Amino acid sequence: MEITQEHASRIEELMAGLECPKEFICYKSGFTHLCRVRKTGTRGFLECLDSDSRNCQFSLPFNDPPACLCPVRIYLAAEFGK
Repeated sequence: MEITQEHASRIEELMAGLECPKEFICYKSGFTHLCRVRKTGTRGFLECLDSDSRNCQFSLPFNDPPACLCPVRIYLAAEFGK
């Protein structure tokens, strides 16, 4: 995944003011350690497939699997298909 300066700036904007229970391991790892998600039919919505998703503040236990509401993760899925 190639991160341009524009992408990096947008990701940093999204991260500003957020508290991540995983301490932004996705960002710190250069996006090699990402939470497992699956895109749904609804644009912009992801299902969280991580086993510890119930402990994440960005997890919405609406269904099983729960929805992922992490702005950074949603951006990465939308921009890079990851």
